Amino acid sequence: MKVSDRTYFVLKRLHSLTGIFPIGVFLLEHFFTNSKALMGAGAFDQAAAELARIPYVGAVEALGIWLPILFHMVLGVFIATTSQANTGRHGYAANWQYLLQRVSGVILIFYIIFHTWQTRFDPNYLNSASAYQYMHDQLASPVMFWFMVVGILSACWHFGNGLFGFSIHWGLATGRAAQRNAARLGFAVFVLLSVVGINSLLAFTGRGFYPDWITKPHAQEHVVVVEGGNR
Repeated sequence: MKVSDRTYFVLKRLHSLTGIFPIGVFLLEHFFTNSKALMGAGAFDQAAAELARIPYVGAVEALGIWLPILFHMVLGVFIATTSQANTGRHGYAANWQYLLQRVSGVILIFYIIFHTWQTRFDPNYLNSASAYQYMHDQLASPVMFWFMVVGILSACWHFGNGLFGFSIHWGLATGRAAQRNAARLGFAVFVLLSVVGINSLLAFTGRGFYPDWITKPHAQEHVVVVEGGNR
């Protein structure tokens, strides 16, 4: 399907914008909530319950999360199938970025559909007394675990590289040096979020890394008890 240059320009801007806000913001919140699993089943279940108690949570999810994701998906497929997308004019690294962005997007379509069903409609989840225990049981399957790993890596790459695309489409990185820095920043975000996401996934299996100093209480002053009172 052929579209005008102006229409394509507007679509690219809308696509990059929705990828950062609200979808990117939701990804960061999702990783933050999942990281509660590093503190144990009780902490994660409490965090999940607090989210479920948000006023008008159904409307918030539908209008603020699922509708933008659907819009981003449809628009992404449309853009990827138009003739304007020509990777031959880009450098070697840019070609790989372009390819991985499209591949990760396709993976995420299936991953998001499955994960949404898994945590919103699966009777086993809905009837489970503990969301943490449900995820623990699901991830006991190596197939499920590695499927989730691939989904997390795809989401992190899509967001990190999407930041690079956003900086270009919105005129934030116009020169070569600025674009190189934007690409490096996007890759750093991908690596950092991948570590956070996979670590939170491991937390549901009891193997997440959570340094003691994060929760270790500050050393309390010693109170010396002597005869006649405290000092």
